[in-house]
Amino acid sequence: MSNPLFQQHNKQLTIAFAFALCALLALIAESNHFQFLYGITFSLTSLFTLLGLRLFGYWPGLLMSAVVLFLGTFLLKQPLFHYIILIEAAFTGLLLRKYKNQLFGIDAVFWVLVGMPAIYWFYSFHSTLITQDLLLIAGIIAMNGLFNALFAEIIYQYMPLRKWSGFARSQQGPNSFSKVLFHFSIGIVFISFLLNIFINSLSSIKEVSLYVERISSIEVNRILESLDKWQAVSTEVEKQDQIAFLQLALGKHSGNSIISVTNIDQKVIASSAPKTVGEMLDFSKESSITPINKKSYLVMPDLKKYSWHFQTWHDGNLIYKDKLQATDWLIYVDFPIKNHQKYLFSKYFIHFVYMIGLAFFAVILAYLINWWLSRSLTRLARATTNLPLKLQEMNTLEWPRSSIVEIHSLIANFKHMSTNLIHMFQESQRSNERLEAQTYLLQQSEERLHQLAYYDMLTGLPNRLQFTLHFQDMITMNAAMKKPIAIMFADINRFKQINDTLGHAVGDILLGKAAERFGAAVFDDCNVFRLGGDEFVFVGQYENEDELAANAQAVVDSFNEPFMIDETLLYLTVSVGVSVYPQDGGDMDTIIRNADIAMYSAKEQGDGCYRFFKPTLVSAMTEKMQIENGLYNALQNKQFSLHYQPKINAATGELCGIEALIRWRHPELGMIPPDKFIPLAEQSGFILDIDSWVFHEACRQNKAWQDEGLQHICVSVNISARHFYQGNLSEMIVKALKDTGLDPQYVSLEITEGVFMRNMDQVIETILFLRGLGIQISIDDFGTGYSSLNQLQRLPISDVKLDRSFIQGITNDEKKSSIVKAIIELVHSMNMKVVAEGVETIAESNFCTELQCDELQGYLFSKPLPPQELALLLSKNE
Repeated sequence: MSNPLFQQHNKQLTIAFAFALCALLALIAESNHFQFLYGITFSLTSLFTLLGLRLFGYWPGLLMSAVVLFLGTFLLKQPLFHYIILIEAAFTGLLLRKYKNQLFGIDAVFWVLVGMPAIYWFYSFHSTLITQDLLLIAGIIAMNGLFNALFAEIIYQYMPLRKWSGFARSQQGPNSFSKVLFHFSIGIVFISFLLNIFINSLSSIKEVSLYVERISSIEVNRILESLDKWQAVSTEVEKQDQIAFLQLALGKHSGNSIISVTNIDQKVIASSAPKTVGEMLDFSKESSITPINKKSYLVMPDLKKYSWHFQTWHDGNLIYKDKLQATDWLIYVDFPIKNHQKYLFSKYFIHFVYMIGLAFFAVILAYLINWWLSRSLTRLARATTNLPLKLQEMNTLEWPRSSIVEIHSLIANFKHMSTNLIHMFQESQRSNERLEAQTYLLQQSEERLHQLAYYDMLTGLPNRLQFTLHFQDMITMNAAMKKPIAIMFADINRFKQINDTLGHAVGDILLGKAAERFGAAVFDDCNVFRLGGDEFVFVGQYENEDELAANAQAVVDSFNEPFMIDETLLYLTVSVGVSVYPQDGGDMDTIIRNADIAMYSAKEQGDGCYRFFKPTLVSAMTEKMQIENGLYNALQNKQFSLHYQPKINAATGELCGIEALIRWRHPELGMIPPDKFIPLAEQSGFILDIDSWVFHEACRQNKAWQDEGLQHICVSVNISARHFYQGNLSEMIVKALKDTGLDPQYVSLEITEGVFMRNMDQVIETILFLRGLGIQISIDDFGTGYSSLNQLQRLPISDVKLDRSFIQGITNDEKKSSIVKAIIELVHSMNMKVVAEGVETIAESNFCTELQCDELQGYLFSKPLPPQELALLLSKNE
């Protein structure tokens, strides 16, 4: 690619060269004039100055005119009259600024209003010419100026001067037919007119010279005859007497001419003007001599510098030169042309007027022909301008008429073409309508795809992809703004239970309402996104940590009011985890992960709260993930074991049952409590496999003890609620009993109240089947779930276990003791036993015994024991 500075430099050089060339041509034209009628010259100077004005602009063109005329005046002795070209350039250039491409018309206005009146007025004071002669001269000069203006316009219009001079790189636009015809017609008229004037000027000077030659020959012959007669009567004449006689003969000359006889040295020896006798006769001194024929010459005085004088033929003389026979003398006849100017001017003025009239007639005729030829073409061009658009808009077209065959055929062709175009447009319009319909569908599809790609269809919030792009943009802007970016990860608590109990349709409605509340709760310069499920994330910038804490609390508080769905009030909470970029991580994935960790920490802390991320949370979350990931391997690698906690008969203090409790010894983390891994197994569904193993192992171990002859006792096994909805509980129990050979009466299933949250009839049917096998059913942690006391009457339950939260502090809390007493009485009224778990003090044991609890369980009696230790306990009770 070429250098722009180099191109600009080349362009400036090209313009400078073009300007200098145009100025040089104008100067050459100023130094070479063509002689016209009566000595008036024809100059092409203004052609180039006007062309420069058109090409380079007003001030450069004016500068060119001034420089050329200055050089013409000071170097070429041109009269100051030529400065009218500078006035012409100034006048024309001013109007060209407004009326572009009207050079000839503007110049014509100049010569009519300014040029011709100025010439006539000025030379009426500086010339002896009469009015008629001055008008003739002013007209010829004006014709010279108009000729130059016309051809300057023609050259500019039809030659790529702007491109050559570096002003434009593209080709010039097309030219109007009427303007081309006008230029052609007027150009022919001007050329013909000027040629006629030029030829007439030559014939005029020829005629005058012949007249002078004829008169001079007669006069010379008269003098020679007188001289011959004088010599005939004189036998011997001395030369001095001959000169005197010649002077006497010339003295009788009475014409307007001056006759002089010179010797070979050009010294006047005799003259009709006696005062010139003895002087040197030199016509070339301070004059210019133009030969006409062998004996005739035109002598014009040289122009002086800085002269206002307007030189015409009346300033010059016609000289007739001949040699006197039988002598070496020369005879000169000097005829002042002004003596004949009246004859010449009167002869050619009428001819000039006729020529002017003929020229105007030709101009008018050319204009009419131009109008006649171009009218139809102009109307056709106007009719076909924007033809496709007119046809498309069904506009009525007015086609012109012409008697010229070619133009008539062109109009007919356009008509035929327009008819075809109308059919094409109609077909195209139908196609466009179909395309527009398809485009509209495509646009809708694109909008739909964009919506699907970047927005969540359920809530209308931006989705995970939009969140990723937005957060990356914020990180990029953060490099300049240095303002922290906060991520708040929000999760709706117990949302899964809503889906499980009320259905996914209600869950979807809940998500939509939650999105509306989140949208209303967001703070300034914050956006909320739905990542999936019940997970929402807020992204925004903040000034300080207090502001961020207030924003997080606002998100939590947005769930203070219950949700009304299908005329049902739902009380929910939201947990929020907060992490900050770049404080809590240098990339998006780390920030999101840390916010998620903080959110889970908030869930563990309690419903409806928020928590900021801390590095210590990572280790806890890592441990949780390690536990969750190790559950499967724990079962495969036999890392699980069962411990057994005894149950004591409250009345007798004897061992009446045991509860199988799972324990997990992790190879890296050591002993992991059940409250850490059982909830994770519940969430993942792996609890089904764990429960199956626990039930089978408890039955196997109990049967092994019985086979060893130890005390026959009932073993209680905790069963997850998932077994009633997802697992095949009945088949699993029947198979385990069959594989181990344990009698069903020695097995008790402990279930939580959450089992009865949904599909109550199915649960009761399963429990009845198990009771029919002889298996006992116990409700574990009674009073902490969703059931009520009056539901017990529908359940085929054998015993109820009071949660340890009711037992702790029962001796000091009258309300708690009253509740426990009422529960025990109600359970006994339905022929079910009551088991109090979590008994740790003698006072709690005595109190529960007084309330007539059937069985007691807790650390007061024994902690959960491994099978070997419990076997020793069973052997003691034999």
